[in-house]
Amino acid sequence: MRDIRVAKPYARALYEAAVEQNALTAIIADIEKMRELLDQSEELTQFINTPLLSPQIKSDTFQQLFTDGMHPLTINFFKLLAQKQRERYLIAIMNVFSDIVDEAAGRIAAKVTTAVPITQNQEQRLIQQLSAYSGKQVRLETDTDERIQGGFIVQLGDTVFDASVATQLQRLKQQLAKG
Repeated sequence: MRDIRVAKPYARALYEAAVEQNALTAIIADIEKMRELLDQSEELTQFINTPLLSPQIKSDTFQQLFTDGMHPLTINFFKLLAQKQRERYLIAIMNVFSDIVDEAAGRIAAKVTTAVPITQNQEQRLIQQLSAYSGKQVRLETDTDERIQGGFIVQLGDTVFDASVATQLQRLKQQLAKG
């Protein structure tokens, strides 16, 4: 919860600065690039999250690592996070930033979790159904988790549709326990 409270003003400020500088497309690309880097590099994640390094070292490192590959606004934003010791909220900030971009474009993010990967056809049908339900264009992220045993869980904004076998079994177990 604290992550979101900290993330919102930073994400909003980045979005507004990007729009003001007519650099939104570049900033969106930089944020996606940083997401990929964090997914691929445990060292970068540890660097960002370690409290042992001074803000100045982190700021200088951001400057050196990303000068050639990212928009100056993005680099300055990362440096600001380091100086304010808010870099550990970077993932939450990037998530809120993406939500702000989606909202401004009339899109909504949805995440579907299934026990086995879904087909492209199933994904397209789900996007159509969720778009009809929400009235917005849906940006779908898929995930697999064998623990749900079957069915699916869809998170559409703040709404969760849980049609997983694991949840149905848990509900049945609770009903049987009540008598």
